[in-house]
Amino acid sequence: MTHDAGIFRRALALLQLDQGLSVATVATDLGVTRQSVYNWLDRYLLAPTPRALTDARGYGHVTAWNDDLFAVLRSALERPPGDWGYRDLDWTVELLQQHLAWWDGRSWSERTVRRRLHQLGYVWKRPRYVLQPDRYRARKIRRIRNQVKELEPRTAVLFEDETDLLLFPPLRACWAKRGESAEVVLSGQNARRVILGTINVQTGHRLLLPRPKQRAEDFQAFLGLIHDHYRSWPVSLLLDGDSSHTAHGSVGLARELEIGLIWLPKRCPELNPMDHVWGHAKDEVCANHQDTSIDHLVESFIRYIQGLPPEEARLKAGILSEGFWLREECQK
Repeated sequence: MTHDAGIFRRALALLQLDQGLSVATVATDLGVTRQSVYNWLDRYLLAPTPRALTDARGYGHVTAWNDDLFAVLRSALERPPGDWGYRDLDWTVELLQQHLAWWDGRSWSERTVRRRLHQLGYVWKRPRYVLQPDRYRARKIRRIRNQVKELEPRTAVLFEDETDLLLFPPLRACWAKRGESAEVVLSGQNARRVILGTINVQTGHRLLLPRPKQRAEDFQAFLGLIHDHYRSWPVSLLLDGDSSHTAHGSVGLARELEIGLIWLPKRCPELNPMDHVWGHAKDEVCANHQDTSIDHLVESFIRYIQGLPPEEARLKAGILSEGFWLREECQK
């Protein structure tokens, strides 16, 4: 008895041929070509054994692989190798062979392991970097929400962030001929600028400042711009713990200008709406196209962001989303 449909189909074809049906009739009944039926018959006549019913991949043979081994393989893949005492960061076929041999005492071929991985829905692909989140993230978010709730009603709540602009453009997916590489022409000379920016969660107003680098003095210059713009309004700035922000001079100047600094959790860029604004702007202005100069690129980048209507800017930043983590605290 077999659960393999391919073996069952080949066996049925041989039985129908033995009953005197023509090759054409058998092929039509089974939905295959006549050549396939001829191939099955020739293979069986050369070696009239059950093994002749298996396909080129060997499906249909009795295997020692069982449900317990499937469970071992599945549980191994659910956790990184380090949790099992291995020094490797990711699973490879060779490492899985070693793990299964340690567990089961038998050696399994690379082909078998790959086949079982495919059956479990796994494919071989390049991993991507993911920042390890702050383990105190939830606690810090609650603290920030309480801080924002306790602010004066007139306080301008701003998110601050920086982004790098490179003359070499970020590459995005595009339409291209199949089998041909999509190319973006570069001058071979790269250049860099840093854009410092804030967005007001209540009004959507944006402040931007281009600088050659991201140092403490650059951030302090931006603090001066924020102070000059909001004048007598109380300001609270939500920002990450970059060294340019936490420098003694930066913290001291913010205190002198009466700008409150509220620190976001580490390695959580998704909490900062300015990070989403940067992404939209780079897709629209920078992607797949090198500008004539870095200064022209900076000008186009800032013009795009400043040209967004306030509500559209808040929408692109995610502030208007029902899932925005500071939504209720900012609706006052």
